[in-house]
Amino acid sequence: MRFLVSLHEVGSDRLLAKLAHSMLEAVTENNEELLRKYPQIPALYQSGVRFREEPWAIGPQRLQGGGLEQFTHCLEVLARRWGDCAQLCAWRVAELRVGGERTPEAPRGERASLRYYVKCSCPACFPGECPDPNHPQRRRCFHVEVRRGDAARTIEDPSRLLSF
Repeated sequence: MRFLVSLHEVGSDRLLAKLAHSMLEAVTENNEELLRKYPQIPALYQSGVRFREEPWAIGPQRLQGGGLEQFTHCLEVLARRWGDCAQLCAWRVAELRVGGERTPEAPRGERASLRYYVKCSCPACFPGECPDPNHPQRRRCFHVEVRRGDAARTIEDPSRLLSF
């Protein structure tokens, strides 16, 4: 099943990150189901999958804020042999959750989670949220990392570990 969501003139970086995080969490939960159903799916770091930016999200359209972001499940990433930071993290977080990684010190046990954030690369405000969403040099930079469920809540970045 595929969903297409089109957003128009979203000026708030926080709102955009929240929307993307919700969609990516749904993909992560789908990955959890897939990993339970198909235990033969290899672990992300043993799969041969590499980090790659989505080719359709690069170029002048992206710089103008009109790019396309795709959130895909681990089987599709495995089939094409590459994924961007969001897709790799959705796979890795699902792996950690299915494997039972939790923080024993936490009352309910913290699960591995997604760390999704937006930065702006304007010279005046990098890093952080741009105070002027209409700034002519504005370019939003999105990145996803994994927050582990260990006691230290370690940050893991599969895109750096799997880059060429």
